[in-house]
Amino acid sequence: MAATTLILIAGCTPEPATQPTSTASPVGAPSPVTHTLRMPETLLGLTKNMDRVAVESAKRHLDTLKREVAPATSAVGWAYGGHGPDADMVFITGVSGTVVDQQGLVERALNPYRVGAREQVDAGRLGGTARCGQGRTEMKSYLVVCAWADTQTLGIVAFLSSRPIGDRTAQFLKVREAMTETA
Repeated sequence: MAATTLILIAGCTPEPATQPTSTASPVGAPSPVTHTLRMPETLLGLTKNMDRVAVESAKRHLDTLKREVAPATSAVGWAYGGHGPDADMVFITGVSGTVVDQQGLVERALNPYRVGAREQVDAGRLGGTARCGQGRTEMKSYLVVCAWADTQTLGIVAFLSSRPIGDRTAQFLKVREAMTETA
């Protein structure tokens, strides 16, 4: 399990945070935050991983996301799975607050990960914008990373497996909905 986590860590080197390229500001007063993020007990049938290294991996980019969504009203980061013979894992990281420049934030959220082309995907019933990319870690594990941004949340869902991973849009949307609480 720790080896799988180290694979993710080795394959995801953070890049320095960049400043938003959009100078657009919301019209009028910001809308009240009605969405917050939470860490469910299970995701996609996977239980929380309590390994310190796995949890730190999930939280690695949390401070960067908090700076992008100011003021942050909730923040989550955790790892799930890693217990089976294939050690499949899901890592979540996200914040809520006021989001400006959704497209730019999604791109910057994906920058630290070793993924190729980032394809626009369905953002689901929660709206906003979402993109996913596939890649391999330095240790040759398979990686799919999806990020979303809407007016009140910004998040990343990373799928890691020892086997090839296909399209994970449906699972990404399930995870996003499980993470989101509506006031």
